[in-house]
Amino acid sequence: MLDKLQKIALALRPLSRVFLIVALLALAYGIYVLLVSSSQADDLGLIPALILFTWATMARSFISLFAHVPVQAQSEMKFVTRIKTRLSRFVYYCFLLLFVIATGFLLLTSWQLSSAWRMMY
Repeated sequence: MLDKLQKIALALRPLSRVFLIVALLALAYGIYVLLVSSSQADDLGLIPALILFTWATMARSFISLFAHVPVQAQSEMKFVTRIKTRLSRFVYYCFLLLFVIATGFLLLTSWQLSSAWRMMY
């Protein structure tokens, strides 16, 4: 599973800077909306900016984290090296579990925020 995620992360790696720029622009727009708005009617772009910022940050984090997964332990490796490799891959599996939980939470939050945004405007 980690190897497939590494392939996806390496394929998306050229887009890493694009995700960073999108996240920074969404953050800047969200801050701008907060500073300029005087009423709820002026806050039209705040929720989409927040959703875009969180998804772009999540994509950038995915690329950064899973692009450097250690190789699987081979039987010809020394015992200590195999243990270190398996422990480091276990840490990546823990990160994968946290990433899945965070993505699920982000999906639910994005859906709720977009529903509220559609009702408000």
